[in-house]
Amino acid sequence: MKNGFHLFTIMVLMLGSVLLAPGPAGGETISFPLQLDYPFLKTLVIHSAFTDPGQTMVITDPDNDCQRISLSNPSFSGKDNLLRVEVAVHLKGGALMGDRCLFPLEWDGYLVAHLKPRMTPGKWELSFEPVDSVLLDRNHRPDKGLAGNLWDLFEPAVMVRIRNIRIEVNEPVTELKPFLISAVPEADYPRVITMFESLRPGLIIADDKAMKIQILIDIETLPAEAESSVPEALTPEEIDAFIKICETWDSFLVQTLMSLIDMPLTPEEREIMLTVLLDTRYRFVTAFEAKTIASSSDFVREQFVVAWEKLSPILKKHLVNSMSNHMLGEPSDNSWGVLAFFTASDALAALDKLGPVFNIEISENGFIRLIRMLSENKALTLQYSLMADPDLRKLLGMESLPEIIDPVFDEKLFEPEDLKTDTEMKPKVGVQTFTNIRQLIISGLSRALAPGVCWAGKSWSYPSLKELRAWLVSKDNVEAHLKKSKTLLKTATRENFKKNNIPENFHQMFQKAVYATAWQESCFRQFIVDKKKLTYIRSYNRSSVGMMQINERVWRGMYNIERLRWDVSYNVGVGIDILNLYLKKYALPKMKSLKGKEALDSDGVACSLYAMYNAGPGGFSRYVKRRSTGKFSKIDNHFKEKYTWVKSGQWDRLRDCF
Repeated sequence: MKNGFHLFTIMVLMLGSVLLAPGPAGGETISFPLQLDYPFLKTLVIHSAFTDPGQTMVITDPDNDCQRISLSNPSFSGKDNLLRVEVAVHLKGGALMGDRCLFPLEWDGYLVAHLKPRMTPGKWELSFEPVDSVLLDRNHRPDKGLAGNLWDLFEPAVMVRIRNIRIEVNEPVTELKPFLISAVPEADYPRVITMFESLRPGLIIADDKAMKIQILIDIETLPAEAESSVPEALTPEEIDAFIKICETWDSFLVQTLMSLIDMPLTPEEREIMLTVLLDTRYRFVTAFEAKTIASSSDFVREQFVVAWEKLSPILKKHLVNSMSNHMLGEPSDNSWGVLAFFTASDALAALDKLGPVFNIEISENGFIRLIRMLSENKALTLQYSLMADPDLRKLLGMESLPEIIDPVFDEKLFEPEDLKTDTEMKPKVGVQTFTNIRQLIISGLSRALAPGVCWAGKSWSYPSLKELRAWLVSKDNVEAHLKKSKTLLKTATRENFKKNNIPENFHQMFQKAVYATAWQESCFRQFIVDKKKLTYIRSYNRSSVGMMQINERVWRGMYNIERLRWDVSYNVGVGIDILNLYLKKYALPKMKSLKGKEALDSDGVACSLYAMYNAGPGGFSRYVKRRSTGKFSKIDNHFKEKYTWVKSGQWDRLRDCF
């Protein structure tokens, strides 16, 4: 084919129902569709058959140079397993007299033909058998006049050209093999290689959306393993591997989303992307908090399938449209790579439906292979970075975070002894990793607060030791610290409303929810003294920091990590920004449809915000369900307690923290 055009890049292997049928002894035969969307089929046919100047198909009467037909701009649709192709037609006729055309006639209209797609026996080669055809005028009405007579002359030659179209589909199947081999454990390689030897085409279905070639594969059924009633805890090495593959998966997900940065996304699409990213990250964090973590292969595979099911329609809509526009010219290698990405991703999702029969295990190498298909940089690797990315916030429809001015106070604050000097207190340079979380999980430490390290940055200077000391709290200055903290939280809330305002009738509830969140998360603390060193406060699993306990893994790329750790005003502003986001994007739209026991009053809205703050967007529906049944979680009750104290002014209860 022209220009090294690779069919692999125009095949989209759709995630659809996987059909199981009786197969060879001890196995099953599965069928899944290799789908050619009609815009891609158009591109394919143009490059195969419309090869005359201007992407046309020109046929001339060999006995009369005055008579010729030019076909262009084919479009495809399908119904009842037949392809309907419509092409623009330009007919020229006349009587040849010497080297002159007498009585010239020109006609423009359309040709509509129905084609039966076929696969050549023994080959991965697609062809088309014409069934019928009709000539239409410019108003799409049948033309039976002189143009119809000319069409009778040219129809046999045009049909021959259509019958001669050959599209080799062996390349996408061949390219798919090494990728899927990389997605199973090494011990399964022989079984998978044998499976690929059984690959063969099945039925071809043409519906209103696409043409689908069924691919048949014989799968050896694995014997079912007895499930352990009590899952075994992962070893330290397995936990390290789990962390690594989860970081790779998260990096892959972000890179995939960023491929849409220049696309005209709708607000609804941006919200879906944000929801998928946050829910995926919260599930990762929750996995660490469980006493026994699921195997890394199962966890990541399940997350991939769930995310792909929700994101693939958005990715295909925008990336495919972008490529279709580009394909009006010469196709680029990266355009085909994007479609290869769809092929491989859909294949993984479809085969995952087989469960243990196929034993999918997406490796780091597999994710890198996938993302390179999507990127022009074929040497791309997946780096897990905590650096803030303004483009990611923009992509996800998040407003820019307002700067908060920290109010100045003169209260006499706690001065711990033996604190380091300003020079000695300068944070170490580096990136906090989660390898040491292994010891926390295994040992069962539940509330380990420890100092961490943070990055050095040029865009922001670290606060002085004096500024950090001003935010320490002890039994001797609880009231003064609370007053300062409430003022900061109130100021930050007002600043947030300037850019992300909410309905006025929710203002008081929201402010109380902000106070209760800071109380529940940290007892209004940003810094503590640990082993005679002043440091920022961390959660027991070392993933969340500061007064509002912002989870660095969940919100990576969306906020500045070093400022979350060392700038109390920034930390507070981010926490309020997150609560506002959950209220506007999730709670307010969803609560409109809640009726009866599920309906939320003001207190219920506040508690639903904290449920999402603690567990992601999916926490809203889970909280509503718990509330309707009266089966609240411990976290629900703890927050409701703080919220009630805020409402009733029981600020003296803060001393219980110390």
